Amino acid sequence: MSKLISKQLSLILAFIIIFSASVPVLASTSANDYNTNWASETIQSALDSGNVKGYSDGSFKPENSITRAEFFSIVNNFFEFTNTSESTYTDVESSAWYAPVISITKAAGYTTGYTDGSIHPNAMISRQESAVILSRLAKLTTSLTTLDYTDAASVPSWSKEAIIMANEAKIMIGYPDNSFQPTVEITRAEALFAIKNCYNYAQLDATENDTESDVSVSDNGMIVEPKLMTLTVGGTVGQIMAEFTTTSTTDQEVIWSSSDVTVATVLNGVVTPLIAGSAIITATSATDETISASTVVTVITENQITTAPVNLGSAADFVILSKSGISTVPISVITGNIGVSPIEAAAITGFSLTADATNEFSTSAQITGKVYASNYASPTPSNLTTAISDLETAYTDAAGRAADYTELYSGDISGKTLTAGVYKWGTGVLINTDVTLHGDANDVWIFQIAEGITQAEGMNIILTGGAQAKNIFWQAAETVSIGANAHFEGIIISQTNISLGNGASINGRLLAQTAVTLNASTVVGP
Repeated sequence: MSKLISKQLSLILAFIIIFSASVPVLASTSANDYNTNWASETIQSALDSGNVKGYSDGSFKPENSITRAEFFSIVNNFFEFTNTSESTYTDVESSAWYAPVISITKAAGYTTGYTDGSIHPNAMISRQESAVILSRLAKLTTSLTTLDYTDAASVPSWSKEAIIMANEAKIMIGYPDNSFQPTVEITRAEALFAIKNCYNYAQLDATENDTESDVSVSDNGMIVEPKLMTLTVGGTVGQIMAEFTTTSTTDQEVIWSSSDVTVATVLNGVVTPLIAGSAIITATSATDETISASTVVTVITENQITTAPVNLGSAADFVILSKSGISTVPISVITGNIGVSPIEAAAITGFSLTADATNEFSTSAQITGKVYASNYASPTPSNLTTAISDLETAYTDAAGRAADYTELYSGDISGKTLTAGVYKWGTGVLINTDVTLHGDANDVWIFQIAEGITQAEGMNIILTGGAQAKNIFWQAAETVSIGANAHFEGIIISQTNISLGNGASINGRLLAQTAVTLNASTVVGP
């Protein structure tokens, strides 16, 4: 176990010290010329950590090409290669800044240079050359033989397999026009992103195949055999599960258990980490409880993620706020205020509203709170205008936070346990089985979703460890659909519409820039 912990700690340090600046042509940066670049968050994170630097004029130049030597230097830093080998390349002068880089590169063995004895350190590196190097580093394999890109026919045979593997592993992918452009020079932003992906993939693959563990063998012959992957919470890698299998001379059917369910839970041999700590994972015979075997797993925290909550401003005065209407199929139960603006009260349907004598608000038997609309008496219109403006500001704030996790589980978080942090997806989010958010009362979750959220019927978001709905923010660009009888936790800030199915419920807020649709739903402010 000490060896396993040592490896895990090494992984932690590797992620913290990701990208040290050993390329001497680069210097400190102050200008932000990457703010609108697609990889701005990756670049900013690296700059903030001080592990990557820009050019001497204060720029980063994310769309500039990158030389082979610079690419090698980044790879060496990511993978912490330090061993050296005497360079015999014909085009590497011993006085060149990249001479030590090439020496380390040669020792690492992920590239061998050209047949004429050169390595072309100052040449710009292409996307296909990058794919070849990264596929070697990640030790990729594939059974595929074809590429699904419009320019697949232009991919040369020497790089085709590497591109297939890098694409399949999502280390490098194509462009929005469905081309790969193998001969195009890779940009600095693309290189940084791809090398980061490669490093993450290689580390997970290495730990997945790690067989070092405190496996105990009982006298009856039952053995717990681990297929270990990284068990972490609160870090860059995210929630990765560990799998265990058993063999027994007498019994194959077992019941799994964990000695500390706050640290790790186990079902059918699949362990889900919750918080840092150690737990004993035990397999017990389903027919004879005296037959069992155990192993120890240690869940670690890579780094503490602290995230400030999204400031809702006066939008926090509402449990439902919409720009184009709120409708319900009675009877819904709402605890808190609702409001619409700039649309008028006629867009609030199904509530049987009763106007207050002041005409500043209405009431409804379905609502424990007040109903506001833009055509009610002053100061309601002004207050609603401010609330809508604050809603839009909150959406922009949530969408702009630097991500701790990107494209985790490809957007399908069904059955996952997520700790605090900022999660970003370029797709939608699917919740097909219960999702657990685990953290204390001060932890904050921000989910940045480029498309929508789809929660299946009867599925739940569950809070554990003291996590609070008021600290959970779901920023979605498209439709948020909560299925019938499903339960949701947190504050939804949607650029479009939000709908709750028959009998669905939420502990949180529904803040929509179009419409909110309820169907005998329950909405309770956090």
